[in-house]
Amino acid sequence: MAVLIGLGAFGDHVGAQALRIQPEVESTVTVTNNASFTSRDQAQSDTIISVNPRLHVTSRGGRAAIEGTFGLEAVTYVNNAQDSIVRPRGSLSLRSQLVERLMYLDASVTADRISADPFAARPESATAFNDYTQMRYRFTPYIERELTPSLSLLARTDHIVTRRVGSPTGAASTEVARDSHEQEQTLRLAQRPQPFGWTAELTRQETRLRYSDQAILTQTAARAIGTYAVGPQLIVGVSVGRENNEYSLIDRSDSIVGVRLNWQPNERGEVNASIEKRFFGTGGDLEWRQRSPFLGFSIRANRTPVAQSGSHLFGAAGDNLVSLLDGVLTTRYPDPGQRSTAVNDLVRQLNLPGTLTGPVELYTSYAQLQDNVSATALFFGRLTTASATVFGRRRTRLADVEDVLAPASLSSDNVQYGVEIDVSRRLSPVLTADGGIRYTRIEGLGIRDGQASRDAAIRFGMTRIVSINTRISAGLRYQTVSSSVTSPANEMAVVGALLHRF
Repeated sequence: MAVLIGLGAFGDHVGAQALRIQPEVESTVTVTNNASFTSRDQAQSDTIISVNPRLHVTSRGGRAAIEGTFGLEAVTYVNNAQDSIVRPRGSLSLRSQLVERLMYLDASVTADRISADPFAARPESATAFNDYTQMRYRFTPYIERELTPSLSLLARTDHIVTRRVGSPTGAASTEVARDSHEQEQTLRLAQRPQPFGWTAELTRQETRLRYSDQAILTQTAARAIGTYAVGPQLIVGVSVGRENNEYSLIDRSDSIVGVRLNWQPNERGEVNASIEKRFFGTGGDLEWRQRSPFLGFSIRANRTPVAQSGSHLFGAAGDNLVSLLDGVLTTRYPDPGQRSTAVNDLVRQLNLPGTLTGPVELYTSYAQLQDNVSATALFFGRLTTASATVFGRRRTRLADVEDVLAPASLSSDNVQYGVEIDVSRRLSPVLTADGGIRYTRIEGLGIRDGQASRDAAIRFGMTRIVSINTRISAGLRYQTVSSSVTSPANEMAVVGALLHRF
């Protein structure tokens, strides 16, 4: 809770207004026939009780905005199938303007759930099985200035510190639990195309494990980009540059050559793409986001070196359902504060998932090459809300002439893919039915070739709004896991939940 107080005090210092702290508590009871996801002959029934008191914080002023929900989650097993735990949960972010139109500061803290064993089951509700908590702290001061109506300057430094809380339970090994420090510095001077433009850019990215003197991956690059505005909605460009990369005691420099595109097909959509020839071959990024009053979708793809499977500099597969819903409601709620409140209320009333499924994060001690693609869509109708996501991701060792890493350390190469579909239907102003299916698969590569796990789940439930501040829900879930690494397991569970805002 000290984080909440500290960010609140800082927001007040920079002129934030209307600070609102709203307590709430969510309690769930899960009755399961296989609490530890073991084989049928070893399955143990249990009742899991979870209590999650938290604070929902919002503050919006001329110079700062604070938003998020943060609290504690206590999980107890009545028959002691797993150890009881208490852990932080939630996220809180600050966006501030220290000096008007010049100096800014963004910061955030996030406590989220990470699977300890990537080849084990991924339970759908609050549990202590195959679960540990990851704390992530982000600190981003930057300078952004319009030097002239067409010339802009950006100087930015991102720092992300990741720490695990407690020891993972149900993990096959401890290699997935890593504490790291990621950082990225960017210096950019850009001339808006009229119709010709240009950008000069310097970047540096580094990832270092907490107890290591050697960085996993350090990337430094200088680029010059020429741009041309074909029309008001289409900008094309070419890039040239030089990069230096250090990993696995390898230090190499190479040239960069590429092309870029920025296309806004309409006022509600945007496509950004880049392709470059780099030291590892062809790399690039693609992002297409589109929204309408009833539909929003995003498509993402990239091929790039990464140092952590859970890197938060490069982003993860999948999408945040809340961000898509925020985009869909932009026309109805132009004010960001009102829109944020409407989004949070809809998620609470319809019992929508905040995020959809994505790859399991494997934290490594060596650099990898990532090939990633994902697509997420949200339909928001008068009575029906539906969302779907599909993803695929491949991570392999970033190869060079001769790697000095021991083979035993190269155990995190993998390929993953999955899909999730969720549907919610309003039956009355206070009653909603919802259901969903999820399927994920992970396959080991390299020394883990032949290791694979498949995880599938289906659920159905009902949610009722008891009052303006209270929601109750109940549902049924079936989950099945087939694996060459762990024991196959099936689970049937009944889940009841109560959410109350004070």
